[in-house]
Amino acid sequence: MTKLQLTPRRGQGGTGQPPAAGDPVTIAIDVARTKWVYVCRWHGAEQRRLSTPGELRHVQALVQEYVARGCSVCVVYEACGFGYEIAWWVEAQPGARVLVVAPSTVEKAPGAGVKTDGLDAGGLAWKAERDLLKGIAVPSRALHQQRQLSRTYEQVLRNRRREQARVRLLLQAHGYTDAPARVAGWPALAAWVEQQQAPWPAPLQQCVAELLSQRAAAEASAARLKRALTQLGRSPAYAPLVAALAAQPGVGRFTAIRLVLELGDMPRFATAGALVNYLGLTPREYSSGAVVRRGHVRKCGPGQVRAWVLQCAWAAVRSGGDAPLSEAFTRLAPRVGRKRAIVAVARRLALRLRARWLAHAAALATAAVA
Repeated sequence: MTKLQLTPRRGQGGTGQPPAAGDPVTIAIDVARTKWVYVCRWHGAEQRRLSTPGELRHVQALVQEYVARGCSVCVVYEACGFGYEIAWWVEAQPGARVLVVAPSTVEKAPGAGVKTDGLDAGGLAWKAERDLLKGIAVPSRALHQQRQLSRTYEQVLRNRRREQARVRLLLQAHGYTDAPARVAGWPALAAWVEQQQAPWPAPLQQCVAELLSQRAAAEASAARLKRALTQLGRSPAYAPLVAALAAQPGVGRFTAIRLVLELGDMPRFATAGALVNYLGLTPREYSSGAVVRRGHVRKCGPGQVRAWVLQCAWAAVRSGGDAPLSEAFTRLAPRVGRKRAIVAVARRLALRLRARWLAHAAALATAAVA
């Protein structure tokens, strides 16, 4: 493993003295594709700054250097497209902890005219040292891998929709305006294409066939991933929780397993409002004194999960399986409109799912104690 030499940073208020046993050390990392920049702080000042190639072994050497001194090490970095390898390794080290921060939550100085990797890492270290940063939930390696099934399934669905739109736009560009409208759905367009394809010019016929082939491939991929997710939902690790969530009217077992994989651990939402806010279902508000102004929902957090909850809310209302939710929609829709009413129903549905999830967790805890 690479051995890094201690090189104090001069001119930043550093003491030039290495940390002693028991001293807290904050290591902030600015992660890029080819280079990682580190800023180390202890004794309330930046003491060290260095950069290495973007490889995990350099992080390991740096953290182990301070852990070996008996220091309490906190590693902080912004969530990025490189996964959680740094976080998983640091969490396994005694005397070290990790803080993974969403980039959107890191406050930026207005009008800053200079941005460098070193300044970014230095700002992270300064904020982390003063507990001004809020970390995201780091999933386990197994959950991260299983969650990818759901996310790849969503990507494949987008590919399928894209190919369908390309077929429709191609026909429109070549004057076939008598094709079924989009509201008629894909089966109607596919049937029309099959009937009309024979007299088309050869180049156009080949292009349509290629797009249909790509759409069919996406359809097959979606079917395979859906089967894999369904089987995962029936596994002993997930089946009881999936069944508990699917008992809520409007929520099917397939959506339930996807919610479990995306939300991960419900107890991390300390309050009911925390879950609703995470899903972006709380309204924007700008109030002062006696004036109260509320706008559209914030739409923060995972947009796809929010869409699932809204779809489940529509299913619950249309099926009538949950009388209080249906009554709430019927009462609110004439006054605020159907769209706002279904958002209010989705908030209530999210709270019901949280209650079922926590009740299931409590039952498991009770059974374990018994």
